[in-house]
Amino acid sequence: MVTKKLGSAELLFRAANDLGLRPSWLKPGSIFVVPTADGERYVNCSSSSMNSQLSCSMTANKNTSRLILARKGFPTMAHLVTKSLAEAQAFLATYKKIIVKPIWGSNSHDVHIVELPEQLTRFDLAKYICEEYAPGKELRYLVLNNRIIGVHECQYGESVAEDRDLERISYRRIDWDPALVALSLQVAKAFDLRFAAVDYIIGADGRARILEINSAPGMKWFHAPTRGPIVDVARLFLQATLASTRSGTPAASLY
Repeated sequence: MVTKKLGSAELLFRAANDLGLRPSWLKPGSIFVVPTADGERYVNCSSSSMNSQLSCSMTANKNTSRLILARKGFPTMAHLVTKSLAEAQAFLATYKKIIVKPIWGSNSHDVHIVELPEQLTRFDLAKYICEEYAPGKELRYLVLNNRIIGVHECQYGESVAEDRDLERISYRRIDWDPALVALSLQVAKAFDLRFAAVDYIIGADGRARILEINSAPGMKWFHAPTRGPIVDVARLFLQATLASTRSGTPAASLY
């Protein structure tokens, strides 16, 4: 039996309690307040002061993030955003197998593998992005204040389109890929993100391409990986948030 893991908000609240910060919920499971010497600070992991609204909007829109990645010369996936069924079917004909997912979406919801032209008629294409299907090993590099604080391998089983048990293998620091560490920091800087996850797909040839950028990555799998070292992301995130100056400039590293 799988034990339900704590969500990011609860992990942060517990970290605040452990640090003696006397947190109290404003909206249970979402926003809490911490008293400070000059007043109080509000904490909401999904919409925090760590990243600007502009940065979050650029990563939340999958088309925008893909376009920025391409403009910066980062390794990314071929994609198409169109209202035209004919264009979508031509894209499928080129890549033979594609992923169709919401332009605005999260947590792998409403993600579909498409191999037949008639399957594309199911979608309101204006709301979806088509991407080439690229099988391989998926890795997540977690960035906080221009440092990598954790790396995971994500194992989803045979198909993203089916319910399956998710496994997260946490990597030891010695096993982090130095090239992906450097690339992840460059990507975070390009999007002006202080806290972010950069997800990669590693093909059979060893080539890494950027799969997603997440400006509000979940914390639970770093606290409770399937196996591998635990990373106390909630504490690190909370300390970095509370150490920020009023202007939003990061304070000295706390880890």
